[in-house]
Amino acid sequence: MEKQQLHDQLAALHGALRDADAVDPEARALLQQVMADIRSALERSEQGGRSESLTERLRVAARRFEGTHPALTAAAGRVIDTLSNLGI
Repeated sequence: MEKQQLHDQLAALHGALRDADAVDPEARALLQQVMADIRSALERSEQGGRSESLTERLRVAARRFEGTHPALTAAAGRVIDTLSNLGI
């Protein structure tokens, strides 16, 4: 169930990023790369292991949006929480 929840949250995060106004290109690229990395980590999650750098990179990306894009920050926070729950 949590993996499906994570897929749903990633879709919501992607939608929030798509709908966000005035996101600088560097921040947008960072968040898109982290999202791609999350998808790859999900595919490998059955092998075990946790990617601290992945969740940390998502945290860094989310902090960049805190003041200007609260919906993006909230969506990223939900993804981070679910990744932690899944042990990714």
